[in-house]
Amino acid sequence: MPEDTLLYVFRDAEGRWLSTVDENEARAFVADGLPEQTIAAMTLGELYAIDAHALVRARSQYYWASDLMTGVARGAIT
Repeated sequence: MPEDTLLYVFRDAEGRWLSTVDENEARAFVADGLPEQTIAAMTLGELYAIDAHALVRARSQYYWASDLMTGVARGAIT
């Protein structure tokens, strides 16, 4: 996945970074019970700089940002 890929990023209840390439999907994952939970748009490269083990949802599963930055994880993801 190119490092300039735009992601929609938020934190879960435990503070882990989660992201997806689809803004509507990100909105569906944000918990109604956490009003402080917000969605931010940033690139894969920016997310990687914050947390190399941030989770990126692609093709119905999650990958670490570091896996997507350093090569191909379980097949090409474009």
